Amino acid sequence: MSLSSDASDSPPTSPYFHLERLAEGVWAAIVERGTGAWGNAGIVALGNGTLVFDTLLTPAAAQDLRTAAEALTGQPVVYVVNSHYHMDHIHGNAIFDDATIITTGKTRERIAVRGAEILARMREQPDDLTSLDAEIASAATPELADDLRVQQGDYRALYAALPELALRLPDITFEQRLTLHGTERSVEALSYGGGHTGSDAFLFLPAERIAFLGDLLGVRMHPSFGQADLEQWDEILERIEALDIQTAVPGHGHVGTLEDVEALRQYLGDMEMLVDEAIVRGETAEQIVALPPPVAYAAWDARAIYTDNLRHLYDLLARAAEEAE
Repeated sequence: MSLSSDASDSPPTSPYFHLERLAEGVWAAIVERGTGAWGNAGIVALGNGTLVFDTLLTPAAAQDLRTAAEALTGQPVVYVVNSHYHMDHIHGNAIFDDATIITTGKTRERIAVRGAEILARMREQPDDLTSLDAEIASAATPELADDLRVQQGDYRALYAALPELALRLPDITFEQRLTLHGTERSVEALSYGGGHTGSDAFLFLPAERIAFLGDLLGVRMHPSFGQADLEQWDEILERIEALDIQTAVPGHGHVGTLEDVEALRQYLGDMEMLVDEAIVRGETAEQIVALPPPVAYAAWDARAIYTDNLRHLYDLLARAAEEAE
């Protein structure tokens, strides 16, 4: 076990994440990038049990998360809420074998089908990651090279964990709202539909004005558009802005506020405009993928995802233009 604590009154430490106390009985587990955790998580003391929001990428990271949660609260983990089906948020589910796992119905279906397909493919054709070595060596900027090294570190940890990885499906599903009542606080699992993926859930603590938003929010991180519907994503973020939230925990990046939600909404619109204007100018896909980030996003992390987003938007918008002709 890699988790440790220097003193009885010190928070547990882990090589996979650091803990940030957001309120009495509420912590964010912010990942150390490139270690095999990948997506942030949350810990909430309910009074008569503990809730964990998302379960990280690898069993080792998830074990540290469980150990930390139970050390901090003095109570077993009784609930896990999964935000969506991507592996960096659900691969640790099996470590919480005696907890009740909760997500939306669509996300459960995607874990069962798409999650199983991805895991099977990785086991059948493990990647030796040499392609990333080449990408790092040829990276256009030091920032891109650094982001690719982070990605490489997470994938190395993932492939090393493949022999022990097992999918653990959620036990309870909901569609729009599920309230969990503890003896010390109540929390709400909410879903406004799909934006980042076909179905996204988040956790809202009304009394503390805290929301764990999963990948609906990235703070100063380029969010992945791979399975996204940008219009619905923007509508979901608009609804989240209407909630009484003071602290917003993203799926990736540091703890933020509603200002970061507003910044992401601006990013979604700016990215679509950037690619649309390039298409109108007659630029090729290769030219568009090579476009530098707008100044407002030049310092954001996950630069490799920015490039993927340009490619995704080009394919989407070019196809829409062809269909309109």
